[in-house]
Amino acid sequence: MGFMDDASLVRRFMDADMQLTLDALDALRKREDTGAAAERVLVSLREMGGRPFLITADLITKILKEENIETGPTPSVPPIRPSVPEVEAPTEREIAEKAPEFARTKVKLRASEFEPRVEVFKDITGRSYTEGKLKDFVNVFRDRYERLSRILRKRVDLHDAVPISSLKNFEGRELVKVIGMVSEKRDTSGGHVVLEIEDLNGRASAWVFKGQRKLMQKSAEVVVDEVVGIAGNVRSGDRAPRLFVRDIIWPDLPIARELSRAEDPACAALISDLHIGSEMFLEDVFMKFVNWLQGETGNAQQQELASRVKYLVVAGDIVDGVGVYPQQEEELLINDIIKQYDAAAKLLAQVPEHITIIIAPGNHDAVRPSEPQPAIPKDIAGGLYDLNSVMVGNPAWVSLHGVNFLIYHGRSFDDLIATMPGLNRQKSTPSMIKLLQKRHLAPVYGGRTAISPEQQDYLVIEKVPDVFHCGHMHVYGYERYRNVEVVNSGTFQETTIFMRRLGVKPTPGIVPVLDLQTRKVRVIHFA
Repeated sequence: MGFMDDASLVRRFMDADMQLTLDALDALRKREDTGAAAERVLVSLREMGGRPFLITADLITKILKEENIETGPTPSVPPIRPSVPEVEAPTEREIAEKAPEFARTKVKLRASEFEPRVEVFKDITGRSYTEGKLKDFVNVFRDRYERLSRILRKRVDLHDAVPISSLKNFEGRELVKVIGMVSEKRDTSGGHVVLEIEDLNGRASAWVFKGQRKLMQKSAEVVVDEVVGIAGNVRSGDRAPRLFVRDIIWPDLPIARELSRAEDPACAALISDLHIGSEMFLEDVFMKFVNWLQGETGNAQQQELASRVKYLVVAGDIVDGVGVYPQQEEELLINDIIKQYDAAAKLLAQVPEHITIIIAPGNHDAVRPSEPQPAIPKDIAGGLYDLNSVMVGNPAWVSLHGVNFLIYHGRSFDDLIATMPGLNRQKSTPSMIKLLQKRHLAPVYGGRTAISPEQQDYLVIEKVPDVFHCGHMHVYGYERYRNVEVVNSGTFQETTIFMRRLGVKPTPGIVPVLDLQTRKVRVIHFA
């Protein structure tokens, strides 16, 4: 069996329940004995226990080399690097202090030796009752206002806020404070900014004058439909009172908070944006990560860290989907979304069984586009349900070993970056921190982020999380903001046509690992 055309090659592997990547197809068709080489690869794969679903060029090269078939040089693989400079890693002394046995022997404490402790305490899955009527939208915005105004009133600088309807009684007073939802934001011909604000019973115009540099900077960060506090002087207007703004106040997070910690030496690996089914999905890089979880790669310190990973948290875009962005069909390796989830399940099945996988959807997954999104349905992705997994919606509030995670894919970043100056796609954590300050996951209504009018606004950040984990940006980032670990876990996908158009430079194969006991983040590079 000599030459075999591309279609026959692909079909031959599909008949064996395997899928060739483009680089694997290219590696085979470069050979004069294409058909014979393909048959040898298939025979070896059938004999292999737990064979992969996606077949890469590296795997083909390895198999043919083992059979002494000359296939050209094997690409070199860079070593796994332990961390990036900006991330604080525990020292050998700290490891010895926390667990002295680590300093004397190879790993003793392993995540397989203690039970998982997972609690999902807020999630839309199975609780969506909206009819999509006008009254439902009114109710969800009323709920947003009431809950965010309660948070604002707990601030010392807003405890004396008054209803907007009472402003007519305060003209001439030195300073008045109100809490309102921003219904409109506009620039005047004179260069001033006007915020139209309202509460449940009144409306007012809040004026920021162009000479007030710091206030103008603050007003630039205000977005329509968010709830803010305004301090200012009152002047009567024809239709509604006017506030000459002295300060703009966001709900934000409390400054002083104690760190929640796990009792066991458990760790959580945080990933997102696999985009399985795309030609740009880096399966070889992902398998390096899986091999590390299995304890097969890395130096002694990295292997010790892998042995304590109890949870794998996936913040959306497990698959690439179909018809999500322009020209996507040109970059799809698997153009059937159910088969994409089948491939995802086969890859994730190689994660060690003692690791609980928390899976939330993103905008590429097979769920409704409006947020909050329910979990990926079982009839679409049954294989994911067969894993040691907990399927949740987007967003989801989950406790892992007593540490509270807010998992949100991050579609609203598109609207926030387009609206607020100073934010961009190459730095992922500043946008996340803005959401924490506004205490809402999608404050901008009417943009790319569709919102479902549920009985309550599931996107309000009412409780303060210990960990805020997002994806969507395809750029790794980590920082601690007011004792909240703010983590964007990057991607396992190379640059697509759409990313190139947006100017996105992804950082694939970077996996942050959070020690739930020490609350320190370590980062492993697999690309």
